Amino acid sequence: MTPSNPRSKNAFPLNEEAWQLLNDTASAVSYNLSNNTVYELRLHLRTPGIFALYKADVPAPGLPMLDGFLKFVAFRQATDQVAQKRPDLTNDLLWQWNLALCEAGRWIDFPIPIRQESLNNGITIYDCSVGLPLTPEGDVLYPAGAFFANGGNLTTYPSEEKGPADQIALRRRSVEPFYRPVELTVKKLDTQSGSTKALDNRIYYALTREYAFYLRGDSDGVRQLLDFAIQHDIGIGKKTTLGYGRIAQFEIQPTNRYATLGHDIGLPGSHHTALLKNVPYQELQRRSIRSGDFGLVKKLEGGQWTDILMSDEWDQNERLFGAREFSLTSPIETFDCYFPPYWRREGRTQVLRYGTLLVPR
Repeated sequence: MTPSNPRSKNAFPLNEEAWQLLNDTASAVSYNLSNNTVYELRLHLRTPGIFALYKADVPAPGLPMLDGFLKFVAFRQATDQVAQKRPDLTNDLLWQWNLALCEAGRWIDFPIPIRQESLNNGITIYDCSVGLPLTPEGDVLYPAGAFFANGGNLTTYPSEEKGPADQIALRRRSVEPFYRPVELTVKKLDTQSGSTKALDNRIYYALTREYAFYLRGDSDGVRQLLDFAIQHDIGIGKKTTLGYGRIAQFEIQPTNRYATLGHDIGLPGSHHTALLKNVPYQELQRRSIRSGDFGLVKKLEGGQWTDILMSDEWDQNERLFGAREFSLTSPIETFDCYFPPYWRREGRTQVLRYGTLLVPR
């Protein structure tokens, strides 16, 4: 008997009609993003959320990304709208998300109600912080290096006294693939992926049920997407199909804050600002200068000295990071994403991770 060909990524070809309907639905969405108000969103979870710092078999606990979560909710909402009109395309609609992993040109950028900020060289980021954990007393913890700042003090997170980290074991069976034997040799046995992936891989997560986010955007649009997520049991974070990260309720209120991606952690005897979002390394390093620093711009004949940053970039520094001029200190440099979807490997680059400390000048 001749074995059939193994299933390929083309076993479920892209349905052009379903893709076009999703694309049209996404194109029809618009939000009012002209408001400069900084909003605070407090998210209360019904079940603990699993947020991994890195995508790995044994990831360390991390912090949630609101823009990435809202992107997925926007996709689910679009599929729901199209499925109500065309229930015969339901299966094809669900496959569009998986097919986008293989076909980058087919990726649909679903709009979300958070404002985007354009940086240098075509770099764009969403104007929202990562999720900041709240203590049982309701105080916000700000990432500061390897610690978290709270009321001028540094603490570990998760703390051993209040909310330690828990873990779940992801049990997998090693089964013999069809039509070929398992050869238990170093070259053939791969414990990191496939049918022979190691058993009992653990994911560690913090037992935190409340997070705060700072953002600029359309607050009504944020409410609408979060209401949809609650209604359809869409969890935030990893392993949501196992029931983790379900949202119980939320509040979004305007604040008198000026910056979204930086916060003065108020340590005694120092003046440090904590970075609250992943930002490309070269871009933040480029901005770590004093006003009045100049660089030579080459022309056809000779050169001209000009300000290194554009005039609006100095204002952007203050609006995003809380200081017109700053320098880097205690940088946390890593290889990660700064724009959703955060799980796409193509989006990874050299970034300064949230928790990096800046010193205003």
